[in-house]
Amino acid sequence: MNTVDSAELIRFANQQVLAKTAKPLNDVQERILEQVLIDRPRLLDIQVHGYSETTVQRVFCPKLWKLLSEVFGQEVRLNTVRLVLEKAYKISRQSIHPGSQPLLPGTSTVAPAPTAAPPSTRQIPHNLPASSCTAFIGREEELARLLELLSPQHAAPIISVDGIGGVGKTTLVVEAAYRCLQASCSDASASTVPTFDAIIFTSAKEFRLMPFGLLKSLAPRRTLNDIFRQITYVIEELDLAGVAFAEQLDLIRTTLARYRTLLIVDNLETVKDQQEVLAFLYELPPTVKAVITTREQIIFVPVRLTSMPESDGLSLIQHESQTKGVSLSLTDQMQLYQATGGIPVAISYAVGQLANGTPLREIVQKIGQSDGDVARFCFESSVQPLKQQPAYRLLLALALFPAPALQEALVQVAVPELEADQAEPDLAKLRGLSLVRQEHDRYSMLPLTREYALAELKVNPDFAQQARERWITYYLQHSETYAQQDPSDWQGSTFVELEAEWQNLQAVMECCIEAERYEDCLQLWQNLKTYTQLRGRHISRLDCWTDRLIWTAWLIQAAEQRGDWSVVAQMMVDRAWTLIGLGKPAQLSEAEDLLTQVWHLRQHQDRAFQANLAKIIAVLYVQQQRFEDAQTWLEQASLLVEQAGLSEPDHQRQVLQIQYYQGEIWFKTGDYDQSKQLFEAALRTARELNWVRVVFMIENWIADIAIEQGNLEVAQTLLVEGLQVAEANQDRTRIAYYQHSLAKLARSQANYSEAVRWATEAQHSFEALGMLPEAEESQNLLQTLLAS
Repeated sequence: MNTVDSAELIRFANQQVLAKTAKPLNDVQERILEQVLIDRPRLLDIQVHGYSETTVQRVFCPKLWKLLSEVFGQEVRLNTVRLVLEKAYKISRQSIHPGSQPLLPGTSTVAPAPTAAPPSTRQIPHNLPASSCTAFIGREEELARLLELLSPQHAAPIISVDGIGGVGKTTLVVEAAYRCLQASCSDASASTVPTFDAIIFTSAKEFRLMPFGLLKSLAPRRTLNDIFRQITYVIEELDLAGVAFAEQLDLIRTTLARYRTLLIVDNLETVKDQQEVLAFLYELPPTVKAVITTREQIIFVPVRLTSMPESDGLSLIQHESQTKGVSLSLTDQMQLYQATGGIPVAISYAVGQLANGTPLREIVQKIGQSDGDVARFCFESSVQPLKQQPAYRLLLALALFPAPALQEALVQVAVPELEADQAEPDLAKLRGLSLVRQEHDRYSMLPLTREYALAELKVNPDFAQQARERWITYYLQHSETYAQQDPSDWQGSTFVELEAEWQNLQAVMECCIEAERYEDCLQLWQNLKTYTQLRGRHISRLDCWTDRLIWTAWLIQAAEQRGDWSVVAQMMVDRAWTLIGLGKPAQLSEAEDLLTQVWHLRQHQDRAFQANLAKIIAVLYVQQQRFEDAQTWLEQASLLVEQAGLSEPDHQRQVLQIQYYQGEIWFKTGDYDQSKQLFEAALRTARELNWVRVVFMIENWIADIAIEQGNLEVAQTLLVEGLQVAEANQDRTRIAYYQHSLAKLARSQANYSEAVRWATEAQHSFEALGMLPEAEESQNLLQTLLAS
């Protein structure tokens, strides 16, 4: 089959995209198509001048494939672009007479006149401002939603586009209006973009944020009469001179009833007579679609804008940088995105400042200042009227919470004199101004809003100090109920609520450490110690136990400075236990040093602590495969348990744990009978105590012994049941151990393909959990299987 010239395919693709979307391919998209159709590269080889490879591969290419897939009605990927375009091109050639416009597969094949007439054009009266950007980037879903609402098939007469200042409301609406204008002028019946007979734009915006600062608007349209004048300016037949107000309304409604009209009211929040304007919009004929942009959330059909996602934000930064001749590394781009919080006007301002020679560090500092240009443009007009109200304190207090805050917590920290429901009107004000977001019973804010609120906290030091005290107190009390939980058992949904608060709790601990609030740090650690261990079990030890290491290091040092030796001993044990769980040789060596120091401090703790210490030292030596030393320390632990004066349940638990580790030692030294005897004794005690997770841990060992002794049916039963229970409890650590054991079982059953599957899953599970010694053991098993 003869191939079609690449340049012709690009022209054809551009033609079809324009017909479908009323917007041609942009320069970047055409450059990508040229390379794909002419050079046929790998994805990694596609390059666009001025953009990083990552952006081209992860942002521009996927968007282009998606666009082409929608236009041509079938999935388009790198390796299918030419195939799809050639097929569509040839079908269109066969379906028309020479000289007419090509059609896509599935469209009408009725032949036009022998010589195709040029596309019909008509003049649409409008007063749209020039677009504020050279290319429209991101906001694809929001744009599609707005165009859908503007279509005559949708009943909504008034549409609101809301969000904080600078989030891109006007840009979105103007882009949609220009697409409607283009579709209206071309009269393209195949276009899905709504068409209008007139487009009227009026803006009450008082300032614009430019790279050199705030620029005052020359003539903001802030009254209903201003809107009337803009309507008569666009609709020339309409003459309101010398006509009374009521008659003006009638004339406007009568005239607009003959036109499909798009009426845009930009920056409604700065309109002087909002109620009159809204009443006017409500009374317009059904031929009119009204779009309002506002910082306030009004009860219309909304298109709600928040900060740009990272990929779109980086694309905008790269585009602005290229346009303004600024060179930024990917690191600088990420720093700029984080500083601006993905707010488009802040991005444009920042890149403009860079183009003017301002250093990046200085720009980042400016953006976060409450009296800076960005803050004044985005927040001042919204926040200033709130400053003497509880809403202002709620806004500032919310900045203390890095993760969404419970309404109860926010109110207690910000306005403790109010009940949670009494603060609802003030929270509603903040929601209405797009300063905060609500999801269920939690509140959050955009990153740039948070930076502004934190800056406002600095200029309100008395309130900031009081709010932080209440914030710390709230979380100390909130987390107290989670102290003394057993990390070795399944907790069900006990910690679900704590996970939702985890980032806030981290921030409280970091604040207390920075302020050297030793007692508060110690209490918070005692409340959270079990949970931090469980997070490693459910998520990843490498990711989640960093906090344990940082916090215990600080608490050890702080306790030593105060001569609080019992706390020093406990913190050293907690840190050593964490290091043993991580399992690298250097970490085990540090754990041994710590435990040696604790043994010399043991007189500062009771016998129960000393028994636990001896047991942990034994666990360390098991990890290091020093089995004789481990046995010695377990014997020492047994003596100390008998001297500790424990309650019967606690005594049983300690004896069980000693038997458990002794059973592990005998298993690893090859004495399976002795190991089985110890594990069965521990199992009886665990069942008596209803220590469910430990029951299944022990049964996992008994299954491993059964495999070694050839009792494969016993092992199969125990492992299948145990895996099901672990999965039901979402215990990723136990699941990984069962996967490893099932691999050994399958090997013993000579089912090598199944053994490879289980060993592979175990290795991946252990690696994901940061259990590196266990992952290495599974990898060794897998290599043995593959070599056999």
